[in-house]
Amino acid sequence: MMQRSPIMIVKRVVIQRGQLSVYDEHFHTGVNIIRGDNSSGKSTILNFIFYGLGGDLSDWSDVALKCDHVILEVSFNGILATLKREISQVAGRSMEIFGGPYELSLRAPVSEWYRYPYRRSESMESFSQAIFRLLDLPEVTGDETGNLTIHQVLRLLYADQLSPVEQIFRFEPFDPPQLRESVGRLLCGAYDGEVYNNEFRLKDLNREFDHIQGELKSLFSVLGRADQAHTLEWIEGERRVIQEDQARIQADIEVIEKQLFLSGAQDEITLRAQEQAYEDVQKLQSRLAELRAKRDKVALTIADSDLFIENLNQKLRALSDSEIVVKSLGDIRFRTCPACYAPIEQKEADHSCHLCRTPFDAGPAQNRIAALINETGRQLKQSQLLQRRRIEDQDKLVEELHEAQDAWMQASKRLSSLQRLPSGDLRAKLRQLNRDAGYLERRAEDIENKTGLANEISNLILKKDELNYQISRLKTRNEHLRAGQAAKLTNAYALIERQIVYFLRGDLERQDAFVTAKHVEFSFSGNSMTVDGQSYFSASSRVVLRSSFFIGFLLAATIDKSFRHPRFCMIDTIEDKGMEQARSHNFQRMIVQRSRDAKVEHQIIFATAMIAPELDVPELTVGKASTLKSPTIDILKSANSDVLF
Repeated sequence: MMQRSPIMIVKRVVIQRGQLSVYDEHFHTGVNIIRGDNSSGKSTILNFIFYGLGGDLSDWSDVALKCDHVILEVSFNGILATLKREISQVAGRSMEIFGGPYELSLRAPVSEWYRYPYRRSESMESFSQAIFRLLDLPEVTGDETGNLTIHQVLRLLYADQLSPVEQIFRFEPFDPPQLRESVGRLLCGAYDGEVYNNEFRLKDLNREFDHIQGELKSLFSVLGRADQAHTLEWIEGERRVIQEDQARIQADIEVIEKQLFLSGAQDEITLRAQEQAYEDVQKLQSRLAELRAKRDKVALTIADSDLFIENLNQKLRALSDSEIVVKSLGDIRFRTCPACYAPIEQKEADHSCHLCRTPFDAGPAQNRIAALINETGRQLKQSQLLQRRRIEDQDKLVEELHEAQDAWMQASKRLSSLQRLPSGDLRAKLRQLNRDAGYLERRAEDIENKTGLANEISNLILKKDELNYQISRLKTRNEHLRAGQAAKLTNAYALIERQIVYFLRGDLERQDAFVTAKHVEFSFSGNSMTVDGQSYFSASSRVVLRSSFFIGFLLAATIDKSFRHPRFCMIDTIEDKGMEQARSHNFQRMIVQRSRDAKVEHQIIFATAMIAPELDVPELTVGKASTLKSPTIDILKSANSDVLF
């Protein structure tokens, strides 16, 4: 069988109580049948798998609560990883992930396991993000749905017994229609990654647009008060008037000072004001140099980090193809010796280098891929977080630098003015002129501030226009992409419908609507299904319809490679609601036959208390047939173990 991405295959399930394994079974691709008597623990195993893969579960059986951990060996797109979760009635438990198979994890040090929380934070990834990365699924988010989790995806992959049979999704109290629609679209392959990225970008652009709009409103309120204009032309005219007045007053001051000097005035001449002004200029120059050095240092760090982040992104992309690389390494052949160029005798040697005959095994390299992908993902998230903080620091430094430059310019002008003319103490005749000069200086400072604000307004208007253009362009692009998504979703619905109709028509003649079924309509947001417009069926027929949907969805994903369904599902509803044995056997046979006909790797796990006799073979079954005396989870074995008690 060929392999398509995404694909999730459970390879092994281990349930621990203390140090003892009370359940340890291997699973395989295709159909996996867990069989046994009613109430012998079959549903508990399926719940453990749901929980071990990241589902949120708190309603445990008494037997399950006596266990401590569930451990799954899972293949994500061909990459092996081991998942471990503590069994608890408290919702939102964390998950530990090891990059490699279960057997290797038993010998691995604690440092090679990484604990992921249930919910993401600014500095920590959730295990949903880690699993989505391994499956190469996009992260989906929305204002109303929040971040999509692996738990929400699993609700559309697991037909459990406790959920209402007329509903598609596994039941939970808080279940917004928009969230269900997002999950359905994602698994149907109708959630485009570019649309997702554009939506994120649009949120950032709209947020920035609103921020600039608010800044402009505040600046207009400052410059527009009392009918004051805020154009650069008006400001330049005001500046010329003030400069002319300053020149006139300065000339008057020089005349009076010259007269005082020539008249032999005995006023003590002092340079204290000049010295103070010079000291202020020196301090501000040092401050400017310090801020420029900090700004340049942060800019260099940001540039270096951009390269590092891009390298991490390239590494993630390379790791996604690493399985193919590892498998191909063994095919490299040298025709001549790379040292002496002598011809090399070609001899077949399995699992060894044809050049030096050293045995090799690609297994360990493949086993480390999951750990490398998640470790690189964590590094990328931390680097991006630090980069955002550096950019914030850079913006603050630039703002401080502008303020320091304005202060330095004012201090320099004051020093220049004081150096042009000696300054005396208590010169009564100059008080009025000095007051006038001070008033003009304050007006000049106000004009300079208004110049900065006017320039800022001009820049903000330009930026606002650019943002508006980008927002319009992205909206147009998303409208085009969504039209393509709608067509893709229509095709996916039609393909799923055909698979469901196959099972309904192949059902025993117990429901007239199934025998003549032509159309099956289902709604992810409405969480409902109808057959040719009819929604009322007997309880057992509803079970057939719901189970057919889950199997049909998976089979459609094996046909169309554009689906993002992980080609995995679990069914625990085959014999619910008074299902008769013959009808159950017929449905089981159809599942097995369609699974064998599929050309793409997949996994179907279902439980039954009345397995069709010809299906009770090792190729299809998992573990022993459980009974009330010999249940799936051997708690009595652990209770009698001297190791534990």
